[in-house]
Amino acid sequence: MSISASQLFDVASSSFLSKRAQPSVSIVVDTNIKYQELDGFGCSQAFQRAEDIFGKYGLDAENTQYVLDLLFDVNIGAGLSILRNGIGSSNSSVSNFMNSIEPFSPGSPNGRPNYTWNHYDSGQFPLAQQAQARGLSTLYGDAWSAPGYMKTNDDENNGGYLCGVTNEPCASGDWKQAYANYLVQWARFYEESGVKVTNIGFLNEPQFAATYAGMLSNGTQAADFIRVLAKTIQASGLNLKINCCDGIGWDDQEAMMPGLLAGPDPAINYLSVVTGHGYDSPPNYTLTTNGVKTWLSEWGDLTGDYHPYTFYEDGGPAEGMTWAKNIQVALVDANVSGFLYWIGAENSTSSSSLINLINNSIVTTKRFWTFAQFSKFARPGAYRVKATSSDSLITVSSFLNTGGGVATQVINSGSTAYTVELKVSGFGGNSWVQPYLTDNANNLTALAKVGGSQDGTFTTEIPAWSLVSFVLS
Repeated sequence: MSISASQLFDVASSSFLSKRAQPSVSIVVDTNIKYQELDGFGCSQAFQRAEDIFGKYGLDAENTQYVLDLLFDVNIGAGLSILRNGIGSSNSSVSNFMNSIEPFSPGSPNGRPNYTWNHYDSGQFPLAQQAQARGLSTLYGDAWSAPGYMKTNDDENNGGYLCGVTNEPCASGDWKQAYANYLVQWARFYEESGVKVTNIGFLNEPQFAATYAGMLSNGTQAADFIRVLAKTIQASGLNLKINCCDGIGWDDQEAMMPGLLAGPDPAINYLSVVTGHGYDSPPNYTLTTNGVKTWLSEWGDLTGDYHPYTFYEDGGPAEGMTWAKNIQVALVDANVSGFLYWIGAENSTSSSSLINLINNSIVTTKRFWTFAQFSKFARPGAYRVKATSSDSLITVSSFLNTGGGVATQVINSGSTAYTVELKVSGFGGNSWVQPYLTDNANNLTALAKVGGSQDGTFTTEIPAWSLVSFVLS
């Protein structure tokens, strides 16, 4: 079959027009304009999920080490830097209950507590050891509830309030100080056993009377306890930062802020981090914290659907693209310093974790690789810096790391590839940028390095429906 000259011209012309038609975007990063400091990215293994990693459902020792490396080792895996351990409130370990260090009431708030410590803590203590050995910088101990005997409903489950906070008296007395002692003792057990707890919290989703461990509170009631906890920590000699209050949604946490900001001795003055979740409402604006850092301390896809290999199909809640956008909006619009997915790894076929463990098999999901695009390159201590895009389909965030390197995350929400002209202040013609790509076909794939022009512009490309991290060091 022969092709005429006119047909050859048409083919060449079509190819040329196609290349010319590819849109371009200008991305400018100004490292001189800084915003929030980054504490990092993380997850939890609460409610006995830590035991999944240690072989409860058949994961062998070699794969246990690999999962730990994937989650917490910055060279091998995502390098997650925050672990949220649950401070247990149960006197039983049936189902997925978390054991209490004081499983039975001392009889009264002033009674002598009978603390117990097994160096296991529902699998969370050895997990914390392994994570810190791999570089974990922040261990957040968070109680979903006080033990039931300290609460108005005498139950760790089904809501109830801490006895003694505003408008919640109990016949048994005021348990605020006993609960503060309890939390500090949990952190002391960890520290005496060689694991440093950095942050402590005492509530989880206090707007929701869950059938599992939980405790209700408004902002004023939380403030009542924060003042007691702060004095108890100071007297203990431990170096612990206080977090509050893990509201079930961003709006729910904002609704608690007036109570934390009010009074002649505002509780906000004792907090190091204000924490909120993304379930009822997403983190898309800055909380009113008077300058105190914020974390998105829990969020995940709880629909039950299993979509481990999809970066983008239709914008579903399990997709990697969805979580790339969630993370970037939280960083840029809500100025969060930390972002934690609900579970790191669990034995399930759902999307509530970053890694699915199926007996002795490991499935690294697109959500995991999406997190790694941020957590591996934007490290604790980095500052978010100003980054702009000339096209609304191309969104961007950027971080200046402590060593001077810059990690810029670019999301293409469009159906076509873009030519990218990236300009980063302080990096000129002798610099190189290393792109890493995650999309439907790639998992944190290192692409060819790109050299800068004399004016410091790096010209490269971003595929359709993708996330690329551009790393300069």
